[in-house]
Amino acid sequence: MSAILVECQVPGIPPKIEELEDLARSRGYFVLKKLIQRRGKPDAAYVIGRGKLAELKRLVMETGADNVIFANTLKAGQAFRIRRELGWRVNVIDRNLLVLEIFEQRAMTKEAKLQIELARLRYTLPWAREFVRYRNLYGEQVGFSAMGEYLHKVYEANARRRIKALKEELRKARLKTFLRVKKRHEAGLPVVSLTGYTQAGKTTFFNLVAGESKPVGLGLFTTLSTFARRISIEGMDFIIVDSIGFIEDLHPLILDAFHATLSEIGMSDAILLIIDASDPPDILRRKVSSSKEVLYRVAPGLPLIIALNKIDLVGEEGLEAGRRVVEDLFPSTPIIPISARRGDHVEEVLLKLKELLMNLS
Repeated sequence: MSAILVECQVPGIPPKIEELEDLARSRGYFVLKKLIQRRGKPDAAYVIGRGKLAELKRLVMETGADNVIFANTLKAGQAFRIRRELGWRVNVIDRNLLVLEIFEQRAMTKEAKLQIELARLRYTLPWAREFVRYRNLYGEQVGFSAMGEYLHKVYEANARRRIKALKEELRKARLKTFLRVKKRHEAGLPVVSLTGYTQAGKTTFFNLVAGESKPVGLGLFTTLSTFARRISIEGMDFIIVDSIGFIEDLHPLILDAFHATLSEIGMSDAILLIIDASDPPDILRRKVSSSKEVLYRVAPGLPLIIALNKIDLVGEEGLEAGRRVVEDLFPSTPIIPISARRGDHVEEVLLKLKELLMNLS
């Protein structure tokens, strides 16, 4: 799968083209070109200006790219105006749909698959409606249904029925999640959730302390469903839960679809936030800010410890710069530098968790 990546960068909004490239490569796309335009605001019709669109069209023809992926969120009308200009053989998606593609590729559990299908249906409903409407209006007539409605009306009705059914299935799944967490608490075992930005090293840490061998290194969003194990630290037992990684500026419909996974974090007794210390300070600040925003939404007020991971990849100067960024955003939270890959200072983190949990009891 070949792709050209596009971003309209506007003042006050951090660029996402580099993260988009990581996401695309993680999904399996071969990135041919990256096209960036800086504007005061996105073009209402095409996101990028007409001149840049002509340049994109030329690049598509020269490279034979099958896909164009925008870092910007596309409206349905924008997506299909762009596709009309580039040619219908070219698939046009945005960052949100790319994330959903990765989710679909990685989903293992029934609940995760239901959540992803619901998110995709809700997000793409306006896109599909626009596409069918366009075919009807511009010569590719598809006729009428038995009820006398245009096809896009029939599609919308069927999609809404499926959305309703998925919501009911997820409601039952979320009830099971709640009962599962309730049983953990009834067993008298405190629960600690591992959280953090995607690819921060949560699963590597989990595998180390729980003696597991969950897949790591598969790219962004290797973990899509929670995974829990009982561990013991100096005579104290507790449950540690590996959860889905966060990502900056994720569409609310996608976040809502993963409500069950995220809400399980809020039912924990404490949180261990894993942060990638190897990121440059500006990127680190964005990722930590995004993680803080999600945590304050799904788990406000819960006790928190921060593990500054991947210290094996940074020198003393880089580590200190990372610590300053984290301290600025979490001024009163314990911060412990670690290497989950090598096991450096992991025992210190576990002892700190034990101390925290004992103080809660």
